[in-house]
Amino acid sequence: MSLKQPFYISLKPFLDHQVLPRPTPWPQVFGNDRPVEVEIGFGNGEYLARLAQENPLVNYIGFEEYCERISRALRKLSRVAADNVRVMRLDVRPGFMYLFAPRAIRFIHCLFPPPWPKKSDAKHRLWTRGFLRLANNRLADNGAMRIVTDHEPYAEWIEEQVSGSGFDLKRARIPARYGTKFERKWVEGGQKEFDAIVLTKKEHIHVARKEDSPLNHYTIAQFDPDNFQMENFSAGGIAVVFKDFLYDPRRQTAQAHVLVYDEHLLQNVRIVIFKSGDEWRVHLARGSMLMPTPGIARALECVRDAAMKTHKGEGTKGF
Repeated sequence: MSLKQPFYISLKPFLDHQVLPRPTPWPQVFGNDRPVEVEIGFGNGEYLARLAQENPLVNYIGFEEYCERISRALRKLSRVAADNVRVMRLDVRPGFMYLFAPRAIRFIHCLFPPPWPKKSDAKHRLWTRGFLRLANNRLADNGAMRIVTDHEPYAEWIEEQVSGSGFDLKRARIPARYGTKFERKWVEGGQKEFDAIVLTKKEHIHVARKEDSPLNHYTIAQFDPDNFQMENFSAGGIAVVFKDFLYDPRRQTAQAHVLVYDEHLLQNVRIVIFKSGDEWRVHLARGSMLMPTPGIARALECVRDAAMKTHKGEGTKGF
């Protein structure tokens, strides 16, 4: 009697974006300097795995935000033993802004992005003129990208965004050909054709790179954890939302848990307030792996301000 061999999912393709250099030297990540292509929203990974199998001399990077889909994609990648793929759980907008240098990508694939058809939800759409300009900057000269959608009004909206983005656009109606979960869903619902948009880079658009924000730590003279109350902050595309607060009297250490939102990048942040000599210090928790964004800097300030308010008239200093 033969025993069935266990199947192991390889985690090698998965990258923690928080520990990657910015911008990321992709030849070092892959161990070669082959051209890089990106799939935005790879879903369950059917298309990404097929691309990797069919094009072993191309390096692929996939962006997806849902853990369940990433798990299914890793299973598919393990079955085909694809060594030329890396995937991340990250919104592609901060991904492109922080992790890619100009002209680093040869081709971008995007199959069936959410169309957000309601007028009130249109602000969530990916392919705005601003993101098209960022994608242009990250594409190599003469690079291109393909967007396929089941929603014709969304295709028309994307066409309206292209002006000033440095792309030539071609749009066509195509039959089902990609075999992804969402394509099968639409086909089973009776849809026979989809809109395919191909954007080819005709001129390079300058986009200023966002530098890492300095993250200051602070010292305050006095702190009373019983009086700690933190208000949420929202302004200028940044939001800091207070979640919970813990205090260990034996160690004289408090921890504030906040959510920080910077222009499509959501980060869980833990900030500690601890006794040091006669003073209290406000720091990121040890081992924090974060993108040093303006939102993280603001979160540190918010926790500092809340800690200072536990004793009126306190001074502070940063270091």
